[in-house]
Amino acid sequence: MENAYLQVEKHHDSLKVGLRNDWVFDNVSDLEEATASVVSSDGLPVIFQCGGLQDIDIAGAWVLYDRSQQLAELGIKSDFEGFKAEHFKFLRNIIDMAAIREFDEDLDDEPPPRPLHGSIERVGQNTLSAFEDIGFIARSILDGTRRPLTLILGETIKQVYETGVRAIPIVMIMSFLIGIVLAYQASAQLEQFGAKIFVVDLASISILREMGVLLAAVMVAGRSGSAFAAALGTMKLNEEIDALRVLGLNPNQILVVPRILGLVIALPMLTLFADVAGILGGALIAIGSLDIPTVQFVERVKYASDMNDLMVGLTKAPFFAFLIAVTGTLRGMQVEHSAEQLGRLTTTAVVQSIFLIIVADAYFTIIFTRLGI
Repeated sequence: MENAYLQVEKHHDSLKVGLRNDWVFDNVSDLEEATASVVSSDGLPVIFQCGGLQDIDIAGAWVLYDRSQQLAELGIKSDFEGFKAEHFKFLRNIIDMAAIREFDEDLDDEPPPRPLHGSIERVGQNTLSAFEDIGFIARSILDGTRRPLTLILGETIKQVYETGVRAIPIVMIMSFLIGIVLAYQASAQLEQFGAKIFVVDLASISILREMGVLLAAVMVAGRSGSAFAAALGTMKLNEEIDALRVLGLNPNQILVVPRILGLVIALPMLTLFADVAGILGGALIAIGSLDIPTVQFVERVKYASDMNDLMVGLTKAPFFAFLIAVTGTLRGMQVEHSAEQLGRLTTTAVVQSIFLIIVADAYFTIIFTRLGI
């Protein structure tokens, strides 16, 4: 049998098919019709030979491979002989693609892992991740206790400015507004019992002990924690941290420790500004809406709260700052290969920082209550 694209010769042990002319995309319909005529009625193996093949592309190679698979489904073996390297590469690509697809299908057919094994594996992975996080924190602390460098001191001052001074306006605005809300909501309830003067007590104590430091820490977590993760993650992607190591510098000392120290210094300062702004917000409602005289408001603040209340809030600030800075720098240093991972870890840094702040605040509240402070 013979046509424009192939010549079939039957031998005693095989059916040899010689390819002709151009097996390219433009001739796909004719090629499919031609290969469909290749039938081994005696079950003899079919051997496709280069013969008079002029040109072949990926489409022609696919037609040829598809026919060989159809023959295989009929129980007829097929093989390819005599192909030149520039012709066979297309066929080789088709065979490789098919093999990969079959492999993927085999993977899809595998039974899912048992839930117990999966749970144990996740617990193990989370445990290892926790130990890695602890190791990072330990290395950062050790690096911070070594001989300080001028570069570290300069970077720490820069971080105090970036995380503290530049955050004062937004922290004060938020605390001022929360002070207004807190006093207004309290007044709506206390006026029913003729106890509107106690709005001053509630606003001053809650802001000094809890709300001031908590608001400042949450704002810093969203502002500086995300900035730490994004900055260090970008440096990892740009291989700037590797460049520091090549120069013989310790990235923890140059990048991590100054950020932690800077935030530990800055957050107590921000807490003071937050306390002042929050009390001013409460004063606005007390003096403006409740007709409490200014002198009486000041006297009541002095009577209701003392230095212990202020120190309770300030004591929490360095711990909150440490949690925020360590979480942000840790997630930033974990970025490895993509901008998508950078965004995900930056979000993780903010969420985990706020979560740790709330948990730590709950522990501090329990401890101070038990100590009677």
